[in-house]
Amino acid sequence: MGLLDGIGRHLGGVLAPLFDEAVLHRAGPDGTSDEPVRARIDGVREAGEEPGLPGRLMRAIVLTPGLPPNPDDEITLAGIRHRIVAVETDPAGSHALIQGRPV
Repeated sequence: MGLLDGIGRHLGGVLAPLFDEAVLHRAGPDGTSDEPVRARIDGVREAGEEPGLPGRLMRAIVLTPGLPPNPDDEITLAGIRHRIVAVETDPAGSHALIQGRPV
């Protein structure tokens, strides 16, 4: 599998100029740590059908040079901080599809 090792990192490097700057706020045992990432909003929809949750659901693509985000994390993208509620990872490790709600 030597040929495929690190392919996600290389794909992310090629695609990075097409993505916006963002900050991933990783939750950990010692509090949160901020990590700069590249991300792009894929869509926003009203999701008021779920009682008790804010009405907007944002979907974004996040380039993942390291570990992918998880639902305990938050992301600031386009000046808005979102709580991550769902994460789908790419098998090659180049990106993650996330869904988030405004904090």
